[in-house]
Parts: sequence; C-alpha cells; structure tokens
Amino acid sequence: MTLPDREKRSGLKDEVLAGEYVLGALSPDASAELAKRVKTDRQFAAMVRRWQENLADGNRSDQRTFSSYVDASMDHALRRSNDRLHRSIYGRFAIVSALWNSVRFWRLTTSAALLWAAVLLFSAY
Repeated sequence: MTLPDREKRSGLKDEVLAGEYVLGALSPDASAELAKRVKTDRQFAAMVRRWQENLADGNRSDQRTFSSYVDASMDHALRRSNDRLHRSIYGRFAIVSALWNSVRFWRLTTSAALLWAAVLLFSAY
C-alpha cells in the first residue's frame, strides 16, 4: 500500500479544517487564523463555502421534512378523531397502551414474578 501524495494529504487536512471552521469546533485563535486564510486563499474559501452550502441544504431539508410530518399528523388527527371506527379500534388499544407504558403495572408484574420464583424455589426443598 502506498501513501498518498503530500498535496493530497494537505487537501484532506484543509477539508477537515474547513468543516471544523464552519461548524465552529475550533478554538477562537484557530478560527481567527482561518478567517484570515479564507480572505487570502481562494481554494480554501471555496471549501468553506461548499461546507456552508451543504450544511445549509441539510438544515432546510430537515425543517421541511419535520414541518410536513407535523402538518400530516395534525391533519390525520383532526380528520380521524370523530370517526366511530377510529374510536372503536384505537379505544381498545388505548387500554393496552396505557398498561404497557405504566410503571406501576411493570412494578407489580415484577413483584409478582419474584414472589412466584421465591415460592417455586422454596417449595422445591
């Protein structure tokens, strides 16, 4: 296996520095130094711009996805809440869901299982 060229390693290092600069993960001194470098080095400035654009696109798509999800769930909740079939189906599952999410139920179940295990253990002797 051969090592990459010195220039390629420098390019990868610059990519990492540009990413850390955009994310704000650098110390204030290093950030100030890189801000000066952005003004003088066109290639590094292009890397920083690319990082900023990629991160901005990701944030926009995340917000769009989340807002569309919220809108869709609210529409579904408003449309289906008065439906008789909806109430009969999900009303049955509400009891099971309430038990499943109940700490008191699981504590009682655990206590009963431990008591049963103790009874079986001591009755064997």
